[in-house]
Amino acid sequence: VHPCTRGTMRRHVSSNGGGGGGDSRVLVDETVMDGVHEAEALLSKSEKKEADGDEASDAGALALLLLLYTLQGLPLGLAAALPFLLQSKGAGMAAQARFATVSWPFSLKLLWAPLVDAIYLPTLGRRKSWIIPAQLLLGLLLLMSASHMEEMLEGESGKPDVGALTALFFVLYFLAATQDIAVDGLALTILSSKNKELGATCNAVGQSVGYFLAYTIFLAFNTPEFCNAYFRAPEAASDVGIFTLGGFMSFWGWVFLGSTVCVLFVKKDEHAKLKTSAVNTLAAAYREMWLVLQLPSVRSLSLLLLTNRLGFSVIDSVTPLRLVESGVPKDHLALLASLVMPVGMATQTFISVHFFSRGNSSPMRVWLISYPCRLATSLASFFIVNLVASYHAANPGAPLPTYLYALMLAATIATTVCSSTMFVAQMAFFTQVSDPAIGGTYMTMLNTLANMGSAWTAPLALASVGWSTVKRCVPDPGSDCPDALGALSSSSSSSS
Repeated sequence: VHPCTRGTMRRHVSSNGGGGGGDSRVLVDETVMDGVHEAEALLSKSEKKEADGDEASDAGALALLLLLYTLQGLPLGLAAALPFLLQSKGAGMAAQARFATVSWPFSLKLLWAPLVDAIYLPTLGRRKSWIIPAQLLLGLLLLMSASHMEEMLEGESGKPDVGALTALFFVLYFLAATQDIAVDGLALTILSSKNKELGATCNAVGQSVGYFLAYTIFLAFNTPEFCNAYFRAPEAASDVGIFTLGGFMSFWGWVFLGSTVCVLFVKKDEHAKLKTSAVNTLAAAYREMWLVLQLPSVRSLSLLLLTNRLGFSVIDSVTPLRLVESGVPKDHLALLASLVMPVGMATQTFISVHFFSRGNSSPMRVWLISYPCRLATSLASFFIVNLVASYHAANPGAPLPTYLYALMLAATIATTVCSSTMFVAQMAFFTQVSDPAIGGTYMTMLNTLANMGSAWTAPLALASVGWSTVKRCVPDPGSDCPDALGALSSSSSSSS
């Protein structure tokens, strides 16, 4: 008995004949209604039990998604930390621009997303068929390359082997991008409809944690000055950090291999057998993706995603390198990032819970409101970089004053709040509009367009700064440059 039938049943019983049967009608009506109330109570208990089961199941699913997205953020964080190591080894902006292309697989994964979505082993599961091998290959590649990292950083001529490093991290990005395609699709199937948009929070928080571990924590413990100041006794001071790049990669390689076991126990994966051949399935997936791209709304969104980073790409790409050139130790930048990390996670959680946990949310409205604020923080960062450079030029070798660090911290916090809000809003919107039937492809297509917005602007920003930068030899204050050059020339002649 469904509650919606209550009124119909009551009208039907009350419509029987009159006269002496009035009491009988009332008795029948009351008897039927008692049955209806009992059925409602049973239904309510059943629904509550099912909801409790969904919540318990979703808790485990959310934990798994957080783990997978965290591991996904590790190669991204390492790739972001490596430019500082390249800079310390003498690599210029041209080499930095070349290395920046390692992020392209995240922007080109649309090319093989339909393959991931359409071809799988039914016995293993639609998503696990790709997540497990991607995790295993990531772990093995990290382990095998760990012992060669110092050799790549030094190179044969004393300069980094940028080509080898770019190739290695390009493959790491490719595997992480493949895992991302499958995990995005998994999030659409293992979460209940009520909590589906929390997958965006797992993506944002998980990738942030992984990025934090591989960028902030690694840079801090890779810097000898930081380790000597905070974690070593004076007599144990060393000229190397606690973490080496090879050791860090080796540790996380084992974590990747161990975490693959967790994926094996996922139950809410799709195990239906392919109804058609793999070729037909793949062709249908590409055709569906092409039809989606023909939608006017998707075209407008694509233009927005591809161009929105032009306003702050140079600031994001060059600011950390310019600050290090101006005398800011890279471990101090890592500490600033560690202070801001909780702010980013809190912002992502707050925005997700208070704006996107309801079915009638408008994620893109939040994104559009945050965008002008993001541009404003980029302008503030530009002025701060110039202030730090001016102070360093006027006071060479002197430590930076506290007020400059305070300005850098304030600008970083503001940038993090705006970026986190935009990222969660963007992911929530993608989850909201994606079709579960082609979930991995749909989500990946939108994420790919978003990633392409930074993939083509970041190398262009680094290269353009390198082309437009002019370096001059500036003599010490009070010295006469021609006289100094003449003295050097005389010294060279006499020695020869």
